[in-house]
Amino acid sequence: MRVWLRSFLVAMVLIGCMWGMYEIGAKQIGNMNTKKAALETPVTSTQASQKLVDRDAVVEAFDWTDDKGVGLEYNEAELLQMQKDPDNHNYKKVLRRFVQSELKTEIESFQTIGSQLNPRRILVATADGMLYEVTMKKRSNHHQMWTVEGYNMTAGYRTDVEQEQDLLPKNMYPTYRVMELVEADLQIQAWAKPLIQNSQGHTFNTALNGKTYLLIKTSQSETDSVEIEGIRIWMEEMLVHYQTYEFGEGADRSILNNYLLIEVPETAESGVTFYNTVNVVR
Repeated sequence: MRVWLRSFLVAMVLIGCMWGMYEIGAKQIGNMNTKKAALETPVTSTQASQKLVDRDAVVEAFDWTDDKGVGLEYNEAELLQMQKDPDNHNYKKVLRRFVQSELKTEIESFQTIGSQLNPRRILVATADGMLYEVTMKKRSNHHQMWTVEGYNMTAGYRTDVEQEQDLLPKNMYPTYRVMELVEADLQIQAWAKPLIQNSQGHTFNTALNGKTYLLIKTSQSETDSVEIEGIRIWMEEMLVHYQTYEFGEGADRSILNNYLLIEVPETAESGVTFYNTVNVVR
């Protein structure tokens, strides 16, 4: 009788364990199916556009805008008091405090834009969905402390809603096409070919059939290169910003442009002005 009772109890324990393992397994399978369903759920175009933030366009809009936003000033008494706070020697802490106290929100993310470290330009995304450009300066005459010098906001641009507004209006920022010489009209080829072959470090422009053609030529060195930064039309004048690079012999030849031939589908009544904004020697 005791043996039978002991066997019965052992069997019940085993059945209980097996039932528990079954429930755990069923729950895990359910969770896996739920995760699989979530992964297989298609992302709509609206959802995708809501998540997409073109930070390059935001930075370019800040670069080109004539509205520089709000400037901040400090008197000497304020600066002397501020330099006593050790937190003011850390630009990240200064930035976070500024966003909390002045903009009344929290930082979601931030990044330094441009290569200049002092003054420093920072692109700030906030928790309420806004994007700001914040300018900061490290003051060597006040114990190397950082201060916020100003800030700007791109009107109508948010990180948490679908974008309907073009940050770079087409009437001010025309579309353009970088083309190979053989792609151009025969008249443009005849104009550009001798300039490419014989000129060094020059810029040229001409117009044909309501379009403007731009030519930016580097030196005759095989390791020099040029990149277009942007084109803007302001007061009937076409402003062309570009960058030049001088690479060494070990340069990656796949990225080099000895010249740029650019087609802009409109003309500028007041002419074309070129600006070499960056010259990099590597």
